Amino acid sequence: MKTFLILTGSILFSAIITCQKVDYSQDWIRLLESPRYEIFKLKPENYFEKYRSYDFSILIKPETEFLGFIGKNYQRIFITFHSVKKGPDNDIYLVVGNTLVLNSRCDFSGTITIKQIREFKSLHFGADQIYRDSGIISQGLIIGNYHFEENKNQSHPGEFKGVMSLQWYLNKNGDIIYDRISLMSSDEYRNNQYVGTWKDYETKEEKTCNWGEYRIPFSGDLDYGSAQFAPREKYYNKGWGPNN
Repeated sequence: MKTFLILTGSILFSAIITCQKVDYSQDWIRLLESPRYEIFKLKPENYFEKYRSYDFSILIKPETEFLGFIGKNYQRIFITFHSVKKGPDNDIYLVVGNTLVLNSRCDFSGTITIKQIREFKSLHFGADQIYRDSGIISQGLIIGNYHFEENKNQSHPGEFKGVMSLQWYLNKNGDIIYDRISLMSSDEYRNNQYVGTWKDYETKEEKTCNWGEYRIPFSGDLDYGSAQFAPREKYYNKGWGPNN
């Protein structure tokens, strides 16, 4: 069963009916809290204290290129995390990276603050249950807030704010692992998702800015791919062409 297809379908539907909004962060939280299908249902408890000693930095730093857009016309934005380090407090992670939109490149730094560490009510083991005997102890989400500030001395800088989520699992060896179990079995697999806004320092204009690995939250009609992300041809001139 391609479970991530189900989740993404509901996300895309929500994007269509709320396409005039700028900030989708609370919509994302609602989808995480109230998924339509059992496999994505979360236990009500916040298990932050249980998992607070684990270092999620290696999971937060993406293993693939982020896919992202900024603005209502889905202009492509390239977002790179150069480093992610756990801060002195267990809930804060320090992020350094850069963004690129058209020819405008900006360095940024900021924080991800973990607000919740949640467990799924039931475990998922991929297609044909191939991970059933792999020693998975628990699975869930980290849910947090992010705030990244671009260098004010560079071109067209601003700040990013919003919410993020990331799927993980705990194995029998006590290791926290990036959950890619459904990568090969689901056409709509996604992880490491960011939903929020970018605000121009000078003009105070706010734009939708969402990104993630493998898929992008609330990407409307930008993504028409089935087996993998595929941008529509009408957005090729927004940085999504085959040569970009």
